[in-house]
Amino acid sequence: MCKVLNSNLDDPDYTNILKRRPLFMTLVKRAVWLFFCLLLLIPAFSIQPGEAGAEKFQNDIPDISPVPQNVTETGKGFSLTPVVGVVTGETTDQEALNELKDVLKSADVKRIVVRDVKDSMPNTPVTIWLGSSASIPEVNGILEKLGAKETSKNEGYTVAAGHVDGHKTIVLSGADQSGTFYATQTFKQLIAEKDGRDWVPGVTINDWPTMPLRGSIEGFYGPPWSHEDRLNQIEFYGENKMNTYVYAPKDDPYHRDKWREPYPDEKMLEIRELVQRSKENHVNFVFALSPGNSVCFSDDRDFDYMMQKMQAVWEVGVRSFAVFLDDINPNIRCAKDKEMFGDDSNPPAAAQAYLLNRFNQEFVKTHEGANQLITVPTDYWQAGTTPYRERFADLVDRDIIVYWTGIGVVAPEITNEDAEKIWGIFDHDLLIWDNYPVNDYARNRLFLGPLVNRDAELTEHGVIGLTANPMNEAEASKLSLFTIADYVWNPTAYDPKSSWDLSIERFGGNAADALRVFAENNYSSPINSTNGLTIKPLIEMFWKDFESDAFEKSATELLAEFKRVQTAPDILREELANQNFLEETEPYLNKMELYGKAGELAVKLLEAQKGKDGEDVWKYRQQFDTTYKKAEAIPQLFGVDVFRPFFNEVIKRNDLWFQVSKTSPMTSMGTYSNYSLKNLIDGDPSTLYWSSSAAGVGDYVGVDLGGVYTIDSIELLMGSTDGPVARPDDYIHHGILEVSKDGSNWTPIVEKENETDISVEADLQARYVRYRAVESQTNWVQVREFNVKSNKPTMEVTGLPAPAEGSSVSNAADGDLASAYRAGSIPESDDGLTFQMSLAHDLKSIVVLQDQNQVTEGVIEIKNDQGQWLKVGTLSNAYSKVPVNKTTDQFRIVWNNEDTAPVVYEVIPEFN
Repeated sequence: MCKVLNSNLDDPDYTNILKRRPLFMTLVKRAVWLFFCLLLLIPAFSIQPGEAGAEKFQNDIPDISPVPQNVTETGKGFSLTPVVGVVTGETTDQEALNELKDVLKSADVKRIVVRDVKDSMPNTPVTIWLGSSASIPEVNGILEKLGAKETSKNEGYTVAAGHVDGHKTIVLSGADQSGTFYATQTFKQLIAEKDGRDWVPGVTINDWPTMPLRGSIEGFYGPPWSHEDRLNQIEFYGENKMNTYVYAPKDDPYHRDKWREPYPDEKMLEIRELVQRSKENHVNFVFALSPGNSVCFSDDRDFDYMMQKMQAVWEVGVRSFAVFLDDINPNIRCAKDKEMFGDDSNPPAAAQAYLLNRFNQEFVKTHEGANQLITVPTDYWQAGTTPYRERFADLVDRDIIVYWTGIGVVAPEITNEDAEKIWGIFDHDLLIWDNYPVNDYARNRLFLGPLVNRDAELTEHGVIGLTANPMNEAEASKLSLFTIADYVWNPTAYDPKSSWDLSIERFGGNAADALRVFAENNYSSPINSTNGLTIKPLIEMFWKDFESDAFEKSATELLAEFKRVQTAPDILREELANQNFLEETEPYLNKMELYGKAGELAVKLLEAQKGKDGEDVWKYRQQFDTTYKKAEAIPQLFGVDVFRPFFNEVIKRNDLWFQVSKTSPMTSMGTYSNYSLKNLIDGDPSTLYWSSSAAGVGDYVGVDLGGVYTIDSIELLMGSTDGPVARPDDYIHHGILEVSKDGSNWTPIVEKENETDISVEADLQARYVRYRAVESQTNWVQVREFNVKSNKPTMEVTGLPAPAEGSSVSNAADGDLASAYRAGSIPESDDGLTFQMSLAHDLKSIVVLQDQNQVTEGVIEIKNDQGQWLKVGTLSNAYSKVPVNKTTDQFRIVWNNEDTAPVVYEVIPEFN
């Protein structure tokens, strides 16, 4: 491994350098070199993937992604010099050389001397050997001196850096050209600044991929990626050692609906450029066609259309092809197919197999250099076998690769057991179509968390690779795709958290901290329920402490985090060097900023509430309501299951503090079209609430009275028999009517089957009333009215000035602090609002909440037993609390003659 210095004096690589040194320095160098060799007798320190080896050499080896199979620290490393030599061989990958040059230039290397191994060696302080021993025979000997070996595994590579006979040496050797390219990608990550210089650690890396096929499939519905998006994605795949890009955008008409028609010339130019960019990044461009909705499987003319389409892209460089049969009506349609396949045990499978096999035999196998055909069967997500799957497996050529999504269209997990089972059913190589982080089914969400819940040993159970279906937002998808690249390369070493952390760091750059705040609140998805990594625990601690008086610390911490949420969008806009990402995420960033501001106001509101400062409470409540309303006007979702629950709890607690209670409709189901949930309790049976899906077990409709009251009767009217949307069967067919005081503990009242109109007399205490389904059904749910009669006090409001358009005087006493009576004009003499209560009460005080930016002065009067109006106080502020301590069933506000039109959010009588 080591030689004394003078044994290398005749080595042509280094003789010229040594000849220029004085003899004294040479002798000193010999002594130093001998000492260094003694040090090298100590075994090298081996680093497991993801560990650091700082204990021995104090090398801060940078994080490498994907995590390599084996990393061994071998020395202290060295700095890159302004001049670097590169030795190449006849078969050295040109793209790897181009990449290496870019890497060195980024590391402030001023001059790069490239020499073919057959020519004289570069006389440079640092020499990089680029290529395998098959191309550069000297590589084997150099690796031996560095204590390293080449790997022969497909796409594998070796990176070794250290001193060979006193010379700074780096080897980037690939088992094939892709491996050499990947070696340069790893080398790029190894370079780090140390003492103001670009430094390469002493290290040996032996690495190779676990999954043969790794990448993405642009297979989502909705707006396809732009050409620029695709070019950027392909470069990203090369950087992260992903080798597959499947072109299959569902809303590209020439991919699906117009599959028979040739691509326009300008589109073919784009495909040609994509293929070329893919070659430059060692990415296999797979061209997919989805003819299943309209093809006649046995028709020669349709087959010719397919052949022509595929031949056209072959001529621009495509060498991998896919025929997709997913998301279609599998039933055969044309007469020829019925005649040819109608008697088969499974006609759809037989017809599909015929087309796939014919294309495989007549196109793929007649085009030298074409890769294995890929398909998606119609039954691509089911848990077990089906007659279609069994017949498909029997008939389809063995060398055709079959796509599988896991169990379910969006699989929460993909296990070895599942893979083994499906492999046994299809009996073909399985390629996973992972529907993560795709969001075409949730276009108002971003899924930015890491890939999780995929077993590490899938390749031992029939799986040859995984391609992820990304989001319509191409740049935002990279945060998750980075972790997917990590997983598919080395599943055993994959750690979602550390991979995601590195993704944020690499993508965010100087704005990484702000990006983390954004991403950790868009973290959850159908495969991972975790969200709000930092703020959710702070919210939970805040509520825990809020029950006591010692909540200042948790309030301060939560305020600070809401401030981070509020300011992160601006930091990203200013510091993130990715304009496309900012454009893709703009509505989410806007909502995030508003949520952060609303959260800050909410905490201040609750602090004021603890201090019983009514003026500040109302000030912050108005500001909070305004901000929250603006945020909710943005349809995109942010911080799902984190921010809204917090804000709703703040509203609930603050309403309770103000002693307002609003009767509200409630449901566990979505809303179809404009059939609003408000129609449930609007007192008009001709209007409807209509769910957007069928009722499942546990789904419900109901009413929240806003407080615990004595309920006298309950009437529920479901389904409709007249009108333009009459659906007499759209109701909960088997349900239980139940009540609760706290929303957690429920008491059953009556169970009904096949009844649309339910009426129950009662005498019980409850706040919540609901009708809950106890069986799943296929029908959606219509509700004409859900009427709950109780002893909840009511208050009728009349008066002047007349309300502005869209407002109502009843808003002044509707139990909703977010709605307001807005006068349409300034008050005239004797104008005012009169409040008639359903019962006489011993009034303790009256609270009047006006707009803090538009206060109208006035007086409050109550009506005594003799019918006389008595003044009890005046209004001069947005928050006014007037003591009364008298019994009455009526009171009023009389406005002063002012130039301000009244805006009253709520008038609240408080009782003794």
